[in-house]
Amino acid sequence: MIYSTGNNFGCSAIEIKDYQSEKVIVMNALFTIDPKNEAYRNASVLEIYVPDLAFGKSSNSSCFMRSEQLKWQGMSYETLYEVGTCLTTWIKDKNTICIEKLPIYDEMESVTFILSTLYVQKGKRSKIEKSSVTKLTITYTNTDMYESDVCCVVEDGWCFFHAEFSEYGRYLDKDMIINLEGFPTDVNVDVFLTGFPHQADIPGAGTFIGRVENGVITIPAPSSTNTATGHTPFMMFFAVRDK
Repeated sequence: MIYSTGNNFGCSAIEIKDYQSEKVIVMNALFTIDPKNEAYRNASVLEIYVPDLAFGKSSNSSCFMRSEQLKWQGMSYETLYEVGTCLTTWIKDKNTICIEKLPIYDEMESVTFILSTLYVQKGKRSKIEKSSVTKLTITYTNTDMYESDVCCVVEDGWCFFHAEFSEYGRYLDKDMIINLEGFPTDVNVDVFLTGFPHQADIPGAGTFIGRVENGVITIPAPSSTNTATGHTPFMMFFAVRDK
């Protein structure tokens, strides 16, 4: 675990779960900012300052951001939309993590960022080692879903998961509980489910933040305004193992 030493966008200290080697750095973090603060407004790229990392420059990777907006206030169809998208992130130097600044939610009350990211050292030449794929058995406790294009990779200090999911009922009012048999039980991080459509003029897709613990992904009861008909919601994350 590392803690940020500062940032240029007006956020308090950020706790980052990390795995570091000479080849890759995996980071997990969740933090929320007020996009109306002056430091954020003045930043062209978001920078997080940290103690020395294992290497000083990475290729581009990705992370997520999300926000919420209440639409049609006071009307019978008043709706709170939960929306999000992905961003580019990279390691600038041994003490600086950069995140693309995308201003599409700058007028919202808050914006939440999720790092579930693997960074690869830029310019390093070495033999590529292929990881083995871990087979999973996926079941659902209380939702009528199915998955496709599942990929799971498990390494000593980190793992990777990706899956696309079918639609779920429009009026689902229960937590989504996804059991991953064969997935490491020593992973405890926030995850991001996105890809659901919405009917409001807000950029991004419908999104939910959940958590994976002890081989189980739990997404708090989704809003009834999101459904995946004709769309493909997905989940993708790199996660540090608590070894």
